[in-house]
Amino acid sequence: MRSLYAELVDTLRGPMDGLPFVLTGHLHVAGGIESEGAERRILVGGQHAVPHDVFPAEASYVALGHLHKAQAIGRDTIRYSGSLIPLSATEMPYAHGVTLVSLDGTTVLSEHIPIDRPVAFVRLPEAGDMRLNELGDHLTAMNLSSDLPLHKRPFVQIRLAREGLSPGFREEVDRIAESFPARIVDTRVAAIPEASNDVTSADPMIRLAERDPEDLFKLAFERTFGVAPDATHLDVFHRAQAET
Repeated sequence: MRSLYAELVDTLRGPMDGLPFVLTGHLHVAGGIESEGAERRILVGGQHAVPHDVFPAEASYVALGHLHKAQAIGRDTIRYSGSLIPLSATEMPYAHGVTLVSLDGTTVLSEHIPIDRPVAFVRLPEAGDMRLNELGDHLTAMNLSSDLPLHKRPFVQIRLAREGLSPGFREEVDRIAESFPARIVDTRVAAIPEASNDVTSADPMIRLAERDPEDLFKLAFERTFGVAPDATHLDVFHRAQAET
């Protein structure tokens, strides 16, 4: 990839005659934040991700595609514009939109322009977790019109506390939700209590896919060091997760 981009720039340097270089690429650049369960892996030369310095320094702007989160990597002029709409439940907090790039000589300005979602995407509760028997109250508080058409019904991510959950809780979630004009797209269960001595001894009724990786990381960190991870630790965790 490094050789390819270097050859492109060398070939075009003459014909471009001082004009700005705008490079594009549909690939995974190391350090980018992935969307769990929504992006297929792109292997280039046997590698999952390439470093951001494969793009020549002469490039005025590098417009990337593949990762769904709008983000800059390495330098502000290497950017993913991101997807236009959420494509998985993990993208609920993303500010989806487009990137407007203005080039004036050596000056490059980029502006993220958010796109309003045609359908609401909410987390219940907004923070923390709730008991299963509180789900109906949270759905009622959304004050949704009972005649809301299917294509306008909001997508809902549910975060449940572990306490009191029975093996049939997924069926109970569906039973409660069917009375409301909402679409449940994701149900997550709170991290394993700290009193447990082993992550693998968790209640087998909770699937690994329903556990938040960050919650498991926080739990393991606290058990190892006796304190909660700070923002720096979480940043390293997210970057490692993106590269794994």
